[in-house]
Amino acid sequence: MEWKKILLLAGATAGSAAVLWYLLKEDKSAGKLAASSEDERRRLAAKPSVEEITKEQVRQILKEIINSQDQMKGFIKELTQELLSQSLSFDETYKKVRAVQPKDPLESHGLSMTDFDKLLDKYQQDPDVRDSIAKIMGAPSPSNMASEKVQSISVRKVIEVHNFMLQELEKLVEDFQKVPGKEGYDMKTVTIAAQAIVGSKIEAKFGLTSEDIESAVLMYHANLATDQDFAQVNIKIQHAMGKLMGTTFTN
Repeated sequence: MEWKKILLLAGATAGSAAVLWYLLKEDKSAGKLAASSEDERRRLAAKPSVEEITKEQVRQILKEIINSQDQMKGFIKELTQELLSQSLSFDETYKKVRAVQPKDPLESHGLSMTDFDKLLDKYQQDPDVRDSIAKIMGAPSPSNMASEKVQSISVRKVIEVHNFMLQELEKLVEDFQKVPGKEGYDMKTVTIAAQAIVGSKIEAKFGLTSEDIESAVLMYHANLATDQDFAQVNIKIQHAMGKLMGTTFTN
């Protein structure tokens, strides 16, 4: 599906871990359903049918996802700066994210990612739906893309940053595997905390923010789309994110 391919490109950039979480969440849902209690099964049985959900409702859900994402982007920016100035453990970072994280709009509407996937397929030709998907993708502002700082970033630098991102993410995944009681952690919160930690490492080493990197990726999208090094590091980042969440990413 074309919209998912677009989101996966975004999910591999430093600023979009929550986007990738939505995509990988689908693989986790099946296991959770098998382990559901009777009350949970009744709740799922009472949820709205995909066929009953209108285009207007899909537009509204997308707006809620965008609002939730915007809130978290602002918080992550602040948290990244805090991580640059002081050392926080993963657990401390996780708790800071958990304290401000808004409720998942899909959960609020009783929808699984599989349900929403079907709805986006159904209405993907609607201009409002497509515009909302583009916003969720996290396209940076034109002014940031035109900045001298972003213009000075080369294709090689983009790939170098992503390789560093992968290294830091793999270290974080290894450390997280050793955390006692990690099964009780909320996986979306984990991915956002990981994003802030890795983002702070990138900014400390390269002096580049998540938005700078996203802008550079979009600026060079034509070059990067055919670059094998970039493709390979993206796949490895997605696999690392899948491992962090305890799921498997299939490309």
